Amino acid sequence: MQKAMDEKLRRRLEEDSLGKDIIDECRAQLMLKFRFLDLALWRMELVPLRSGARYPLATNGSGIAYDPPRVVARYRQDFNESIRDYLHMTLHCLFKHPYDRDHDDFEAWSLTCDVMAESVAMDLCSRRFPSADDTERRGQLDTIRMMVGDLLPSKVYELVHNLVECPDGRAYRGLRREVLADWHALFERDEHAAWPSMNSQGSPSDEGLSNGTSQDDEDPDDPPSGLEASGDDPQPSVEGLDDGRDLSGDEREQEGADSSAGSLEETAGTDGEQEASGAEQAQADDPLTNFKQSAQAEQDERDWEDVSKQIEMELSAFGNEWGDGTSSFIGILALANRKRYDYSEFLRSFAVQSEEILVNPEEFDYAFYSYGMELYGKTPLIEPLEYKETDRVRDFVIAIDTSESVKGELVRRFIEHTFDILKESSEFASRVNIHVIQADNRIQQEMVIKDLKDVDAFMERLQIRGFGGTDFRPVFDHVGAMVEDGRLADLKGLVYFTDGLGTFPESAPRFDAAFVFLNDESRDVPSVPPWATKLIIDETSLKGRA
Repeated sequence: MQKAMDEKLRRRLEEDSLGKDIIDECRAQLMLKFRFLDLALWRMELVPLRSGARYPLATNGSGIAYDPPRVVARYRQDFNESIRDYLHMTLHCLFKHPYDRDHDDFEAWSLTCDVMAESVAMDLCSRRFPSADDTERRGQLDTIRMMVGDLLPSKVYELVHNLVECPDGRAYRGLRREVLADWHALFERDEHAAWPSMNSQGSPSDEGLSNGTSQDDEDPDDPPSGLEASGDDPQPSVEGLDDGRDLSGDEREQEGADSSAGSLEETAGTDGEQEASGAEQAQADDPLTNFKQSAQAEQDERDWEDVSKQIEMELSAFGNEWGDGTSSFIGILALANRKRYDYSEFLRSFAVQSEEILVNPEEFDYAFYSYGMELYGKTPLIEPLEYKETDRVRDFVIAIDTSESVKGELVRRFIEHTFDILKESSEFASRVNIHVIQADNRIQQEMVIKDLKDVDAFMERLQIRGFGGTDFRPVFDHVGAMVEDGRLADLKGLVYFTDGLGTFPESAPRFDAAFVFLNDESRDVPSVPPWATKLIIDETSLKGRA
């Protein structure tokens, strides 16, 4: 019995080693063709994991969980597919897909990530490492482009999300919900269940975790067990197992099922509570769920951001050497590396120090302290001071670009979002002096708020005015005059919401100024003068405030 167990373990370890060799050869082939990917290709360690998942590979950003039987089967099917699988997963990390937590519809976002990664992979290497499904993928990508225009993550996500929400039998802009099944089959290549952004409730990827079969599990003839480096030849040589025995597909499946401590168990019975309990147990025991737990997820995210930026800089400088195939890659990298800010934290930076009537537990009257020590020995009398120095925002200017190129609905949502932050934050005094200025090429309206309690009434009266050209100078001249005459004596700064397509002041003002842009993936964010701050926020942060 012990000898049989030892033999089983030996064969299992050989299969693990073979899977690792195949993945290493995928890395080598990609490195030979794309030297700029060197930092990304070898960054993650390999972890053999027989999870029973739908696809051979999964990553948590720190390591790669690979299912040895499926890796071998995928290799025997077509080595190019193995290479494309690994490139697809690496692109997810470079685009920081595993760390995105800004999309509520995980099914739609997961498929969007696959569409973006696979479209870039096709541009990079469809001629070097072609796939049998590339022609059909191009046809579906043409359909998506026809629906959304430029292939950008936000646009693709909106399309997929609307299709997910579309009832069965209904169509969204001529597409039925059933087309999603085709897109999943064409663009998915790896498991997303281990992504750090994956919520605890699970995702569509979980369906693959309980499905122990796939087209890759079909019994290949005499699977290989050895792999030698092959230089420029993309097809590595293989030899049989050391003991001359072949592992059939059934043996591999049985071995994986018997030896994997995290294998999913089927729950018998039709009772609803039993089924729910079985699902919860499967989620808890799922090996990929455990693999997802990375103690250094935040550091991994920063590391991937550094690698992504380094690759972007290298391609931007020497992109011509790699041909037109890298243009879409550079574009998506630039979007992924575009810096976004926490608008709430940014507004707090405008706080100024002032004295408030508050109990200050950190300071007290020393006269009472000394009197207590003298009267009672070692017992001081401590009375906290009734005033405290705090950082508060009082004088503040919100300037709104109401030119024709800025949507009025976004302007209203931005103002509401800003005032929501002001009302909820302790850094803002209740008695304020906030000037809201609407301007295009001239000042259209100025309204002053003295108490944050009046914000709701202000929003009811708000009407967007303007829709002409864009010139920022009138607002800066007007605010500068108010600083001079004392109407904004304690002004800390000005926030200007705009698309940036206007005339900036030539000289720096006496106060801090920030230009806030809505993140638009279809164009580059305009430059601002060196004395100003550029802030980019996502439209998703403004949703639900209209």
